[in-house]
Amino acid sequence: MPREPISLVREGGFLEAEKMFVLSFEGSVSEKKYFEDFRKSTLFNDSGLIEVISLKRPTNRGSDPISVKKLLQEAKKEYHFKVTDEFWLIFDRDDWEEIHNHNFDKLVDDCKKETNFFLAMSNPCFEIWLILHLKDINEFNEEKKRMLTTNERNSNSKNYIDIVLSEIQGRGYNKRPNPRIFLPLTKTAISRAKELDIENQDYPKQLGTHIYKLIEKLITYE
Repeated sequence: MPREPISLVREGGFLEAEKMFVLSFEGSVSEKKYFEDFRKSTLFNDSGLIEVISLKRPTNRGSDPISVKKLLQEAKKEYHFKVTDEFWLIFDRDDWEEIHNHNFDKLVDDCKKETNFFLAMSNPCFEIWLILHLKDINEFNEEKKRMLTTNERNSNSKNYIDIVLSEIQGRGYNKRPNPRIFLPLTKTAISRAKELDIENQDYPKQLGTHIYKLIEKLITYE
C-alpha cells in the first residue's frame, strides 16, 4: 500500500528513513492534483515519498523558473535532506522563453551543478503530458501540432491545448485531471513521450514533455 504523505516543511523536520522526491511546480492546480493522485494510487512503486513542496514566495519573488529554482535551493539548504533525495522542477515552456526571455540552457546548466536537481519541462505546458495518455501526437497534422505548440487563447480565454484535451476526453477540462481517466494509461503516455524525445534533449524544444523521466522513477512495473 502507498504510504501516506508527510509534511515536508514542518516543525521537527521530516522522517529520516525515507527517500524523498521533492517536487516544485510553476502551476498550482493541475500538477499538484495529478501528483497527489499518483502518490495515492497503486501505480506508485513506494520507492520513497513524493512530497510537493509549497514554497512561500516573498512579494518581490516571482513564479518564473529561475525564481522557483532559487527558492528550492534555499529550502534544500535549510532542511536536512539526504544525499539520495531528488529535487524536481516542473515547468511549462509556454512563453517563458519567447516573451520573458528566460535562458533555459542556463537553467539546465545550473541544475546540473546542484546535487540531485532535475528539470521536467513540458512544451508548451503540462497538459501535453495528459494528452499523451489519450492520443499519439503524431496522429495530429502539422497545422494542429503548430497550434498545440503556440497554444494561443481563444475568445473565451481558453488555451488551445485545453480545448483539444476536452475534445479528446469527451468532457470539459477544468485543470483538475481525473485520475480515473489518466492514471490507467500512464505507461502509454511514457512510451509516447519517449518517442517525442528521440534526440534526448535537456528539455523539449519541440512539442513534448519530460514529465515521463520523473514518472519512470516513481511507477511500478509489476
